[in-house]
Amino acid sequence: MRIYHVTKQEESYRAILKSRTLLVGRNVSTSDQFVHVSLEPFEQGSYALDVIGADTNEAWIFECEIADNTALEEDPSGDGEHYNGGWKVCRNPIPITRIYSVTYIENVQRWEGGASGYAQKIPVRNR
Repeated sequence: MRIYHVTKQEESYRAILKSRTLLVGRNVSTSDQFVHVSLEPFEQGSYALDVIGADTNEAWIFECEIADNTALEEDPSGDGEHYNGGWKVCRNPIPITRIYSVTYIENVQRWEGGASGYAQKIPVRNR
């Protein structure tokens, strides 16, 4: 299944590339840790990137394939349909079967506001 995942920390971006695994992280509504994925591509104006993870201005968006039988659940925050829609969570790290693309967002707030020039595709080897 094709999913989208965001990290706002460079070390997490590099760890995902190295391990080919989406890692668990914090959730805004519970102390439980989950992998957060979206079934919808991230788009400008959704403000999804602005509310995710670390309070930084940069982000890396992974478009990737995971196993169809991955145990995804509804986001416990109740905001699964807000901020871009399609939010699901998994309680365990998720192996990536293929990375289609990684997009680096240089300035999340400006990109979310519709400005151009803040997103670039990063070449990914061994997809």
